[in-house]
Amino acid sequence: MKIIYLSIRFPLVILHIVIGLIILIFFPSNVYNLKPIHHKISYYWMKVLVKLFGLNIIKYGEIDLSAKSYVSNHISFFDIIILNSLIPSNFIAKSEIKSWPIIGHLAAKTGTIFIKRGDINDNDKVINIIKKYISLDKKVFIFPEGRIGDGKNIRKFHSKMFNAICNTNNNSQPVFIRYPVNFPSNIESDDLMCWSDKSQTLFNISLRCMCKRSTNVIIYFGNSIKCNKPAYDLAKLTFQGVCNSINNIK
Repeated sequence: MKIIYLSIRFPLVILHIVIGLIILIFFPSNVYNLKPIHHKISYYWMKVLVKLFGLNIIKYGEIDLSAKSYVSNHISFFDIIILNSLIPSNFIAKSEIKSWPIIGHLAAKTGTIFIKRGDINDNDKVINIIKKYISLDKKVFIFPEGRIGDGKNIRKFHSKMFNAICNTNNNSQPVFIRYPVNFPSNIESDDLMCWSDKSQTLFNISLRCMCKRSTNVIIYFGNSIKCNKPAYDLAKLTFQGVCNSINNIK
């Protein structure tokens, strides 16, 4: 069955990516000029990609569409595909992704914000971009752990990026994501889906998903938090919100 699933899905994924690249020709070169229609197109394109990879989303909680930002733990590059298939939004990603063949181009043209890890000056630049996006009524996803986690433990949220959303009347919603070993009997994180293991790559994880009938993904949307707080407090509250989500999964 693995060969059958792969033989069907692999060419469809390639075709879908080619279609995406063609569509991007008609996207504006300046990401600030991206309109709601462009985000909707990305949203539906991601929805199809989720199906082609055989990803089965198990959603808990309600999405707060009034929120301007969402704060999530981070396990895999698939996180972006899955979350963007639920909410038309922009993401913060490490700058290395911009140089990836095809993927980097797709990310850059759809408004991904690239950050150079450890570069203080670049952090300030990214914060200003996030503020600009929110002022243009765009939604932004923040992964504040600093680097990809192991899916089992959630690292402390760094407060730096929260300077982009703090001390406002906007809402921010905590989001928890996990790829369970065998839902619902075993909801522990599947090591084979986590990029914290340096042996894992986008290609081999993609093949693994395409060879399976389905890959379950748990997404928990917690209670939104008002951003009228300092960055440190907001980081602490959203961290607690994400951690508490684990206890509410059945």
